[in-house]
Amino acid sequence: MWEVKETSPSRELQHGHAVVGLVAGPLSPAPAKLVRGILIRTPGPDDPTPNTDVVYVGRKCVTADLNPGTGGMPLLPGCAIELPLEDPSQVYAVSLTPNQDVAWMGV
Repeated sequence: MWEVKETSPSRELQHGHAVVGLVAGPLSPAPAKLVRGILIRTPGPDDPTPNTDVVYVGRKCVTADLNPGTGGMPLLPGCAIELPLEDPSQVYAVSLTPNQDVAWMGV
């Protein structure tokens, strides 16, 4: 059984999945209070259903490119990133290919 540290405000493991595509969408529809941040991962070749394209992660205005003002952090299939944010609903993702999965977990 997983144990969440005593400092966790909710004492529950926070996690979820988002299906993203051509329009940027939030990782979580509802705000959550995380302790240290959020771990974001895209399914890769060793997963049962891998992504087939890059997913870009960023703010609400994130775009699926390397534009200096709006382009997101590219996550290739199987890659992960940890961000020091308290609320997964503030993180958006987009891809040039529909039906790409993004998993997240509060850390």
